Amino acid sequence: MILDVIKKSRLRIAVISAISAVAGATNIWLLILINRQAQANSAHLGDAAVFGGALILMICVSLLSQTLLSRLSAKTFFRLREELVRGISNLSVREIDALGTHRLYTALTRDVPSVHELIIVLPTYVFNFTVATACLVYLCTVSPRLFGIFLFFLLVALLVAKFVINDRAERKFVERRRTEDELFKRYKSVVEGNKELKLHEERADAFLNKDIQSHAVDYRNATVEAEFFWNMSSNWSLAMIFIGVGVLLFAAGHIGVTDRSVISSFVLVIFYMISPLTLLMNSFRTIHSAKIGLSRLGELKLPVGAASAHAPPAASEGFSSLAFERAVFAYEIADQEGGFTVGPLDLHIGKGEIVYFVGGNGSGKTTAAKVLMGFYPLRSGAVCVNGKPVADPRAVFQRFSAVFQDYHLFESIFPKRGGGVDDEAIAAMIDRLRLSDKVGVSGGVLSTTKLSYGQRKRLALLVAYFDDSDVYVFDEWAADQDPEFREFFYKSFLPDMKRAGKTMVVISHDDRYFHLADKVVKFEGGRIVSVEGGTGRVVESLLMQTVET
Repeated sequence: MILDVIKKSRLRIAVISAISAVAGATNIWLLILINRQAQANSAHLGDAAVFGGALILMICVSLLSQTLLSRLSAKTFFRLREELVRGISNLSVREIDALGTHRLYTALTRDVPSVHELIIVLPTYVFNFTVATACLVYLCTVSPRLFGIFLFFLLVALLVAKFVINDRAERKFVERRRTEDELFKRYKSVVEGNKELKLHEERADAFLNKDIQSHAVDYRNATVEAEFFWNMSSNWSLAMIFIGVGVLLFAAGHIGVTDRSVISSFVLVIFYMISPLTLLMNSFRTIHSAKIGLSRLGELKLPVGAASAHAPPAASEGFSSLAFERAVFAYEIADQEGGFTVGPLDLHIGKGEIVYFVGGNGSGKTTAAKVLMGFYPLRSGAVCVNGKPVADPRAVFQRFSAVFQDYHLFESIFPKRGGGVDDEAIAAMIDRLRLSDKVGVSGGVLSTTKLSYGQRKRLALLVAYFDDSDVYVFDEWAADQDPEFREFFYKSFLPDMKRAGKTMVVISHDDRYFHLADKVVKFEGGRIVSVEGGTGRVVESLLMQTVET
C-alpha cells in the first residue's frame, strides 16, 4: 500500500533528482572555475562572465529543485497518511483487535514519517552524490596517481562504515522500534487507566517504576548504542579521509607528483567533498529508519486504501428478517490451542421485533451480536438477511446501528440513505434525554460531548437513533443509567422504535424488563440454550449438543 504511493510519485522524484544532479554539476563547474582562476596569472572579463553565468544557473536550478521538492514532500506525506488511514479503516474489527491500537498509532506517528523523510531527502542525496562523483572524476583528471591513493582510503572508509559499523547500528534501531511498540502500549495504559492507577498505589508503583521503566530503559539503551555506532561511523569515515589527505601530502613526492599546485588543487577539492561525503555517509541512518518503517507497515498487512470505494452497496430492498443458520465463530488465540467458540447458532429475528440477548458474563451474547452484524467472520454456517446468506458483510453494514459498551461518540449526526438533518427534531430528542441544559445542536453538530459517562451514553443513543437504520444493537445500554432512564429506555424508547418498524437486539441483564421483549434469547457457553417469549412462554427450546468445529 505505502509502496504504491511511492511508485505513483517515482516520476516526480526522478525529475527532481535529475534537477538536483544538474545543481550538483553546476557546483562542480563553479569549483573548477575557481580553481582555474586561482592558478591563472591574470583575470579576464570573459572568465568573470562565465563564472557569473554558472553562479546564476546554480542558484536557479537549486531553487527550482528545492521548490519542487517541498511541494512533492507535502503531497507525498498527505497521501501516505491518507492511504494508511484508509487501510486502517478497511480493517475488520477482529483484525484491529488482533493488531492492537497501539501498533496502528505508532505506524501513523513513526513509520509513515520515517518513510516520508527518505522521500524528501532523496533528491538531496542525489545532489550530493553528483557532487561527490564529479569531484572524484575531476580528481582523476588532475592526478591519477594521487586519485588512486585517495580512492583506496575512501573505499576502506565506506566499506568498514557500512558492513562493520552501520549494520550493528541498524540492528539496534530494529530493537528500538520493537521496544517502542511495547512502550507506546504502556503509555496508552497510563492515559486510559489513570483513574485505576490512582486508586491502587502498589499497582501504580509497579507499572510506572518497573514495567514502563524497564521498557523505557531498553529503548534508551538501544538508542544510545545505535547513536554510538552512527557517530562512530561518521567519525571513522572523516578520520579516514584526513588520513588519506595526510598520506597524499607526505607521499606525493615519492610517487612522482612534485607540482605543489596540483597537490593544492587536489586537497582543495577533497575538502570541498567532505560535506557531501559526510551527508551521504549519514544517509544510512535515514535509509535504515525508512527500511524499518516499511517493514513494520508491511507487517500490518493493511488492505489497499481504495478498496473501501468498491465495497458492495447495501441492498436497496426493504428489510424483513435477520437470522443465524448454524453459524459458528471461534476466537483463535495466537500460539495456543483451543479458545472460545460461539455456536452453532440458529435464530430468526423478524422486522419490528425486540429481542433480548441474555446470559452470564462470557456466555457469548455480545460476540453473537457482533457476528450478527458482520464484524466477526464465520467459521461455518451463515448469517441471513431477508432469507439470503450474507456473502460480504460490507453489503449489509448500513442496515445496522449500535451502541456497544466501548462505543465512540461522534459529534456530528448523519442520517443514513441521504436523509436530511432536522435540528428541531434533534433538539426535541435532546430535551427528551434531559440534556438540553448541557448540549445544543446546529447543522447536525452537537455543541459538546464532554459530559458524564451516563450522559455521554445518552448522547450515543441519540446519535444512533438518528441514523435511521433497520436494525439496532444496544449492548448493556441501561447498565450505567439511573432508574428514570432505565424506565425510559425499556418502556418508552424501545416501544417507540418498534412502532417505527425498527428491529432491536438488546443485550441485557435487567430481568425485570424481559416481559417487554418479543423474544428472550438465553446464551450459555457460547450457545443458545433457549428462546422464550417476553411473557415467559416458550417459543422455541434448543438443546444444544457439543459440535466439533
